[in-house]
Amino acid sequence: MTPRWHPFDIVLRVLAERLDGCQPSHDLRALLGSQGIDWAGVVGQASGQYVLAALAAALRDLDLAGALDPDLRDFLAAVHAANVERNHKLQDQLVELVAPLNRIGVEPVLLKGAIRLVDGLYPEIGWRMMRDLDVLVHEGSLAEAVEVLRGIGYDSEQRAIDPLEKDWRARHPDRPALVEVHRELFGAARQRRLLPAADVINGARPATFNGVGIRLPSLEHQIVHLIGHGQLYDGGYAYGRIELRDRLEAGLLVRSSPRGVDWDRLFARFAAAGYYRPLASFLLALNDDALCAAPIRGRIDGLVRFQRRRVALQARSVAMTLAGWYFLRVKKQASKGAKGWPRVVQTCRELFKDHGARRALIQKIIRGPQLQSLMLFLIGTYA
Repeated sequence: MTPRWHPFDIVLRVLAERLDGCQPSHDLRALLGSQGIDWAGVVGQASGQYVLAALAAALRDLDLAGALDPDLRDFLAAVHAANVERNHKLQDQLVELVAPLNRIGVEPVLLKGAIRLVDGLYPEIGWRMMRDLDVLVHEGSLAEAVEVLRGIGYDSEQRAIDPLEKDWRARHPDRPALVEVHRELFGAARQRRLLPAADVINGARPATFNGVGIRLPSLEHQIVHLIGHGQLYDGGYAYGRIELRDRLEAGLLVRSSPRGVDWDRLFARFAAAGYYRPLASFLLALNDDALCAAPIRGRIDGLVRFQRRRVALQARSVAMTLAGWYFLRVKKQASKGAKGWPRVVQTCRELFKDHGARRALIQKIIRGPQLQSLMLFLIGTYA
């Protein structure tokens, strides 16, 4: 009897093989052509891990989409097409907000997904799913940059720059993405020691995109921010979760310049801030996933080995995934001053309701795609 693959492992296998080229292995082709794959679970995993558009593109590039049910194939093609369209709009929005910043002498450093709109790290623009645009400016230019963006229609409830806040978040009524203008990459002092904004700004290289001047962080700083944001700022290390989007992007960054990563310096940076274990466990997961080959420096102790197993189990466990989402929601509520058991109970109810509704919607779409259902699903993915 053929062993049953977990949906997470199917998504991971497709992405890993696509990074190795456009020719799938015989085993993968046979697997996707077999019966018994929980496609609702596969789509749910890819959506929850923010790689649904990447999965759709990878299946197409590997010439494996033909083995899928026609409804599922059409649905994945629609998801990818919608993401391509959205990312082109985000490129236009990025140029539109950078141009007035250039006129006051500010070349913002692009962060996170905004970099991917410019640098071509992914095979094509439709792979990366993103919700907002993050840019970093020198602290002394923040107030002026905010006023400039307000002048072109961006606004938020944050009417003044709070010295205790690390960024300014704003929306434009006619543009698709939230914009975050950062003065620092992290809020907590210890995390700021891991990667100060001044280091990123000083190490960024100038570039031009569609006529505007921007800056792109160094490869090392991109890797540090990617791991630090997901594992420390968002709490991934605390509850044992490494999102597939982060794994995929880190793998691509390492593959883009395998000799360009100074691993000794990278480990020294994390160790100096007291974060050796989050880095080691993240890189072990990349090696386990076959997304890239990342050497490990230092001693892999019992806690790192435990975290490695915990991350692997959490990715394949619905119960642990829900617990992780719950932890993150409560953590975010606490950071905003929302406390008390009534709020905690409400969060728990929302999480379970959301999980059940999302899975039911996925199954409905696969059985028979409908435009309204597709749009609801995409809105939920980007929310």
